[in-house]
Amino acid sequence: MPNYDFLILQYNEFEHLTRDLLQKKEKIFVESFTPGKDGGVDLRFAKVREENTIVQAKRVKDYTSLKRTLLKEVSKVKTLNPERYIISTSVGLTPENKTEIQTLFNPYIQSTEDILGRDDLNNLLGQNPDVEKQYYKLWIGSTAVLEDILNKRINNWSAIELETIRREVSTYVMNKSFNDALEILTKNRYVIISGIPGIGKTTLARMLVNYLLSEGYEEFVKLTGIGDAAQKLQKGKKQVFFFDDFLGSTFFQNDEKGFDQKLVAFIEKVKYETDKIFILSTREYILAEAKQTYDVFSTKNLELAKCVLDLSNYTESIRAEILYNHLAMARLPLPYVRALIAKRSYLRIIQHHNFNPRIIETFLNSELYLRVEPDQFVAKFIDFFDRPYAVWELAFRQIKPIAQYALLVRMSMGDKPVLLSDWYLATKKFVQGTEKELHLTINKQVWNDALKIIEGTFVFTKFQKDEHLACYQSPSVFDFLQEWIKNLSDIQEYIIRESYFAEQLYKAFSDTGYPSFFDYGRVKINESAKPALAQAFKRLASELHFCSLKDYGTTHEKVPQDITDFLLGFERSFGGIYKRKPDLLRDIASQNLLEDTRIPLFKRMDYLDKLGEGSKQELDLEQLASVVLEQSEHLDDFVNSMDLLLETEAGSLALKSNDLLKKVEEAIEWEIEEADSEQECNHISDSLSALVEHIPSLNEAAWQGAIDEVISRFPREEDYDEDFSRDLSSATNDKNQYEEMFTSLLESSGDL
Repeated sequence: MPNYDFLILQYNEFEHLTRDLLQKKEKIFVESFTPGKDGGVDLRFAKVREENTIVQAKRVKDYTSLKRTLLKEVSKVKTLNPERYIISTSVGLTPENKTEIQTLFNPYIQSTEDILGRDDLNNLLGQNPDVEKQYYKLWIGSTAVLEDILNKRINNWSAIELETIRREVSTYVMNKSFNDALEILTKNRYVIISGIPGIGKTTLARMLVNYLLSEGYEEFVKLTGIGDAAQKLQKGKKQVFFFDDFLGSTFFQNDEKGFDQKLVAFIEKVKYETDKIFILSTREYILAEAKQTYDVFSTKNLELAKCVLDLSNYTESIRAEILYNHLAMARLPLPYVRALIAKRSYLRIIQHHNFNPRIIETFLNSELYLRVEPDQFVAKFIDFFDRPYAVWELAFRQIKPIAQYALLVRMSMGDKPVLLSDWYLATKKFVQGTEKELHLTINKQVWNDALKIIEGTFVFTKFQKDEHLACYQSPSVFDFLQEWIKNLSDIQEYIIRESYFAEQLYKAFSDTGYPSFFDYGRVKINESAKPALAQAFKRLASELHFCSLKDYGTTHEKVPQDITDFLLGFERSFGGIYKRKPDLLRDIASQNLLEDTRIPLFKRMDYLDKLGEGSKQELDLEQLASVVLEQSEHLDDFVNSMDLLLETEAGSLALKSNDLLKKVEEAIEWEIEEADSEQECNHISDSLSALVEHIPSLNEAAWQGAIDEVISRFPREEDYDEDFSRDLSSATNDKNQYEEMFTSLLESSGDL
């Protein structure tokens, strides 16, 4: 019979284990519920009609804690009044313990067999190995299993590694990467796990080791050099070899003679041995650099067995479990747990664009939170995610200068995907323009070599139609690059001076110095870079190139842009310069710009709204009013244009014209017909009220009646089908699930 310690499972996992074992024992389906306030019901089933059996699962450390928790349940059970009540607990129970619990819940516990202690659960697991197999954390959690593995002549450092696996298994959350890597192992007998720093390469490798040992592999060997592999290889024995950071921990480094040939030879050996498994891990940029050094890596096509970890495999629910498991292991003081639960603050971490398990682990293990009061705990935690630069700094320092500068140029192009060909053009112009200062050279071969080093770590490329896109591996890469360049005045100046695309001036740089909420994603340029900025502005205005892409969901494509996009983008990022030198923009915004009907109305209005009063007086607003009449298509266009048009007599007259009234009424009628929700109708109503202030001849009452009539057609909340309503509330259910999960942290500390 196994002898598992169930405390290695988290609360929700222990409840699921109880459910699965009861279904086997009772030979019946057991109901389980979406986490939330359960009112004393964790699980429920009925063998005959009208019979109601309720199950409570209690994962606690000792009998004293169990009894204290059960005393709180007595009143709930009396209210529920079930025919039968079952308790499952992680605590080992004596006959006296069971009798005391049965008395406490008399008459609902019919027999002490309905009180399942640790020994009972282990007994049931022994009878149901298929259930046991589902709960991988138990395999390495068993002292007996661990000792059995260690007795297979594994040396001390392998034993230490197994202890580490035992600790980490309780925080691991199963995700797509595990199955992907296991599939590669099944096919090839070896796998190279690569990815960005901190994403969980070593953890995944350890979980694979854990799984394989549970499947009957006899010996675990952790390698510190490829020479150890041949020494430990034993024919006829099921062995798992693990080589962590096999090419170096932070940069490509291996002094072992003939390393590449020995490694490939061992891989070839493993591929044809049905009782051997080889797991390797490395950072993607290190693997890319190694391929340029070791030709044999390419000729043997190691890509066939590579599993690249991707943050997209971390769904929101997986992120929630990862955070929860780390918090449970960290045993935070109660005031900090309460701060995290208040207002569901944990959602800010789960949904953070820089989410990374390494960040959570570093923050909690280093106990950085103890430096702040509980009411500042969440803010400090979030700040660690906002600035996760330590995860990227070591990797960035180790790559070649040409790759570093290519990344800084990519940063100047913004945080969204761009064409790979555009990135090359921008990098080429930068390198050629700074040849005297930086002594770099570039051609297609140099570019491709640099790209191989950084692709898969800092960036990744994807193919669409006939072009490749260059995307950041994680949003935190863009954040890191901005932090890196923040105090490098000379590099800022070089990038601005040698910019090829308009966006390189305003997508990543600014002169405002606003807090990040108002100016997120831009670096405040140093004073020494401002002269170069003015020169680049004038140059780019006369030779416009744009690199921005529009996201269409499945594809990214360039959209037509014009001088107003450049002017507006520049003004938003460099408002301080614009206010001090308004002529810088006004001189370029000629009368022809205002007359050009090819420029969309909303961009024209945006730009004119930024002009100072003196500049507006120099413009022909009468002609502009005529353009507005021609270009306006929606109510919002009219509303947003009112104030500007009313600044001149010509604008006021235009608003009173019959032509405009007819156009407005046509727009109102069209938008009412197209409205598909009450919220959209309310928005039309707001626009109508704003229009009536400027166009009194509009019949507001009649149009409002038409809007109300459309609203009456939409189903009310009480008319929704129950299943449909349940679908709509799925997001809320998820949040309730998270709330129950994180609230259990309080229960584990005896705070409930």
